[in-house]
Amino acid sequence: MRGTWDALAGGDTGTYVGAPDRGRAELEGLFGRLGGDPRGGLVVEVGCGPGRMTGPLADRFDRVLALDVSPAMLARARAAVPSERVEFREISGERLDGVADASVDVVVCYLVLQHLPSRAHVLGYLREFARALADGGEAYVQLPVYDAGLVPGAWRAARSLAMPLVARGAPERSAALRGTRLTARELDDGLADAGLRIVARETGPDAPYRYATDVFLRLARA
Repeated sequence: MRGTWDALAGGDTGTYVGAPDRGRAELEGLFGRLGGDPRGGLVVEVGCGPGRMTGPLADRFDRVLALDVSPAMLARARAAVPSERVEFREISGERLDGVADASVDVVVCYLVLQHLPSRAHVLGYLREFARALADGGEAYVQLPVYDAGLVPGAWRAARSLAMPLVARGAPERSAALRGTRLTARELDDGLADAGLRIVARETGPDAPYRYATDVFLRLARA
């Protein structure tokens, strides 16, 4: 993951993490569609990339902990968001390293889980969100979820077999970019295993992945 995103940080990151000038609008849309307007306290931004949403988060919260697996992405984000409210931190890609248990008021994870290379990584992050959230804290999360039916199931099986063959060479082809998707059942089971409950849920038709729908979740500890 680190090598892939370090390599991609040297180019047009908007192709992979969203247009730079859309960060604020997308953040407001994420909160708004889930009926939330969180402000103040500590927010953890999971996968800050080049800092698209980091500045808007610093306008809302007292402290922003912006996490990313890529040192090169973090360097771009630091240059783009010179705010004293923001601490940038490199993480392993498997945990919210250095984030204390029950210490976070809000977690924001947008356009990130779809790029993780395995279902185990996605489910592990859900457990980490629950671990980090303080009492009364909430996580605002987006991820694509496979549609139900035989055709999406067959596509997923074929994709899983083909991925090791095509995910070689250029970073644009790596598993850390192409990522994985959960089924609705896997997501529900993962949330239950993590000890998270759904406060609000919305879907959108704009997931750029075949046979998948974007799911937006507002989560709290169960």
